[in-house]
Amino acid sequence: MNADWKSFLTELGAQFNDQNEITTFGQPDIERFMIKNGPVIASLAHQALIKVSGQDAFTFLQGQLSNDLSQVTDHQAQLTSYCEPQGKVLATLTIFKQNDNFYLTFDGSLAETIFKRLNMFKMRSDVSLENLSDEWVQMAYAGEFADLDVQRLLSTKIKNTYEVQPLESADLSNITAVKIPGPYHCYQFFGPVEQCKLLWQQLKNNGEYTNNQDWKLTQIVSGQPQVNHATSNEFIAQFLNLDKLNAISFKKGCFPGQETIAKMHYRGKVTKRMLRLRFEESVALESGESFKLIDEADRNYKFTTILSAEDIMKGSICLAVTTLKPLETAQGQLKTESGIEANLEPLPYPITDEE
Repeated sequence: MNADWKSFLTELGAQFNDQNEITTFGQPDIERFMIKNGPVIASLAHQALIKVSGQDAFTFLQGQLSNDLSQVTDHQAQLTSYCEPQGKVLATLTIFKQNDNFYLTFDGSLAETIFKRLNMFKMRSDVSLENLSDEWVQMAYAGEFADLDVQRLLSTKIKNTYEVQPLESADLSNITAVKIPGPYHCYQFFGPVEQCKLLWQQLKNNGEYTNNQDWKLTQIVSGQPQVNHATSNEFIAQFLNLDKLNAISFKKGCFPGQETIAKMHYRGKVTKRMLRLRFEESVALESGESFKLIDEADRNYKFTTILSAEDIMKGSICLAVTTLKPLETAQGQLKTESGIEANLEPLPYPITDEE
């Protein structure tokens, strides 16, 4: 994280963990309550950001990532993934383009790993990779009426998910905005430190700060997977619902893992999926951590956590991967091994052909 940006946030009351994620701004109850409807402001500067440029940048990335890069323009971003040859996801990424350069943002715990891997495969291509994670700032803004706020406060109108626009305000002209999935209107901003400070102050006129743990609630409710060091190289792309999130192209041609992913798509049945669960009491789960649920017939169902956070009023909510077929015959109320009730909740998109 940029040291100047961290100092700026510290002066506002931010407290950080070892991963440079903000744990609180000193008012945890307000921070969590405001995430329900917003508007909220969050720093995402702990996330990785890699710039890919050069004459062969498009061809190189098209052969590395799971989605079709030809759909990425100066005004259209996309969700994609980086997989290993057996189809397991190394990272989930948002990619956008500005001035013929591509930008990849993903979980910060994978910054060094993904940067090294991309460099290893560029070989003699005219491709330049630059890690901007400590230079540029990433921040977010979200709320039920955040679209009106962005239009009114920033003189910028962004309507569709993954639409990209540079901010039109003269003093914020080097900041790029991307509308991202969320339970309401969510935006992510990328830019230099000094302009992001101004942006933060402008958004503060109509919003409240929130921490990174509570920000995860917007991702969980929206069913958006985020792969980190604990879950990297663990799940085939479809197990994270990336096919249902339009993050995989089955027509563009080869990319690492394409054979396995395509075979599952055309010939097989997806046996595992990422589901959303709500626990009636607080359950502390880390990404990559496995847990069991037990039904009333005393049968066990294993899950692996992708994202988890305490819910707004009570309990916890999480995204977790499990095998689907056994759950079809589950009897009665599911509970954790310690007896806490757990309920499966619908995602905002279908995960099976029957839905």
